Amino acid sequence: MPPQHLKNVVLSRDEVRNCDRVALENFEIKGLVLMENAGAAAARLILSELAPDRTARICIIAGTGNNGGDGFVVARHLANAGVAADVVICGDRERIKGDA
Repeated sequence: MPPQHLKNVVLSRDEVRNCDRVALENFEIKGLVLMENAGAAAARLILSELAPDRTARICIIAGTGNNGGDGFVVARHLANAGVAADVVICGDRERIKGDA
């Protein structure tokens, strides 16, 4: 659980990209690790909203880039927790590559 003063922090797309860049370049954190952490955190948030009812069916809309990869991680964590999760890919599946 994040500290109260960090609970509702909202970053712009550029701010998030800068955070990712700093993590990758300055701290040498792998993109796959960032993706796993982001997806796991999103899944925990969804699960906290569903608790205790896990009978919902979740649909994750994912693009073909790395953010789409985050969606795949979310779906995996939800499925592992017993929640039905589907991923709808917006774009050509052939464009999915790299960490995603």
